[in-house]
Amino acid sequence: MMNLNQAIVFAILMENHEGILGKSQAYIKEKVRSVESMEFPERLLEHDSHEKFRKWHERWNKN
Repeated sequence: MMNLNQAIVFAILMENHEGILGKSQAYIKEKVRSVESMEFPERLLEHDSHEKFRKWHERWNKN
């Protein structure tokens, strides 16, 4: 099961281009495996997406 950071990264990865409609089952499964296997899944993100991840944490992760 994904932790919250993994889920956020997965959601960001699914946004690109056509969103979920442009993603094949194989691509989605590969990204799920990649994200779930990483302690710091944000390392999968490119600069702009990593910035989105950081901004999400600024807004919502006030703990």
